[in-house]
Amino acid sequence: MSLHRSTAWPLTWVSMALIVYATLHPLTGWHLPAPGAFVWVLPKQSYEIPSDLMGNLLGYMPLGCLMCVAQLRTDRRPLASALLTVLACSALSYALELTQFTLPGRVPSITDWALNSLGAAWGVLAAVTAHALGLVDWWHRWRERLFIPQAGWGLALLWLWPLGLLFPPPLPLGQGQLWPPLRLLMVEWTAGTPWEGWFLPAEDPLSLFVPQAWHEAPGLPTSMTGWRDALIVALGLLAPMVLACALARPRALRLVLLAGAVVVAVLGTTFSTALNYGPEHAFTWISMPTIVGLLLGSLTGGLLLDRTRTTAAVVGLGVLGALVWMIHQVPPDPYYAQTLMAWESGRFIRFHGLARWFGLLWPYAAFAWLTGRALSRPA
Repeated sequence: MSLHRSTAWPLTWVSMALIVYATLHPLTGWHLPAPGAFVWVLPKQSYEIPSDLMGNLLGYMPLGCLMCVAQLRTDRRPLASALLTVLACSALSYALELTQFTLPGRVPSITDWALNSLGAAWGVLAAVTAHALGLVDWWHRWRERLFIPQAGWGLALLWLWPLGLLFPPPLPLGQGQLWPPLRLLMVEWTAGTPWEGWFLPAEDPLSLFVPQAWHEAPGLPTSMTGWRDALIVALGLLAPMVLACALARPRALRLVLLAGAVVVAVLGTTFSTALNYGPEHAFTWISMPTIVGLLLGSLTGGLLLDRTRTTAAVVGLGVLGALVWMIHQVPPDPYYAQTLMAWESGRFIRFHGLARWFGLLWPYAAFAWLTGRALSRPA
């Protein structure tokens, strides 16, 4: 069985990346351990927080389950798949615990490693049980009927798209505004070097760090901003729709996925708004431009129902390119900037920081996958 056919592999790598990010965040302050501080045998801490213990246990369960399913889908025997998965997850946890010797404020712990390994083992147990009950083979047979063989990464992108909605973009569904945070990172990395001037605004360097300056940036006339916002919302809704039509076989399944995209877009944006600004403001994102954008995106998506998958992929490249270009023409408003700073310094940093990067990078990952589909033979 070819590796690219399994969605479990892409989700395994994504899960592994999330664990690395969450364990090592904020990825700054690296230093060499003090003499005698580094040891290969992980220490036992005298005080441990119960919530951290539960997080260590549960955090590795999805990774263990997904990796074991991926191993099983490569025709390995259940025992070999289980052992390889537990060993790999345990080795990853051990390496990350050792890496914490080089981070300020982080404390390696043998308890964390043991709980991570146990959580992975529980995930493996769930995967082996599902395989023994025939659920893995059942899903494989259905997937072969419903989706193209190369749908692995495409399905993973569809499932990950709602996560990017949890962090509020400058406009509803307007994902992909990567340059502003990337520019800030480059300013930090080049600070004090001859290359610093490449990324700082020459006319007003402080404007890069002042949220109000973003809001005051010149833009379109007021009469045009509504149509611009509606078009961005429509493109943001079309992005997962074209992806679904590029990988789904039956017309009925396409219709279900298109309707599901609309439902997820509305519920995800509402939940994100309530999470950021409070439940009483959950529906403040709804305005005339967003309603027009949702209707426009839904109607345009319906035109893809009877198009070929290659056509859907080519249209998707145009949709994502236009979305990325247009969202970079929109300056974040003060409320967005305030939320951005609150989330980056808040107690949910490990989760919401990831949600932000999901939203920033998702259009580019989808563009890469659709490029492969547009250049390949129809499946």
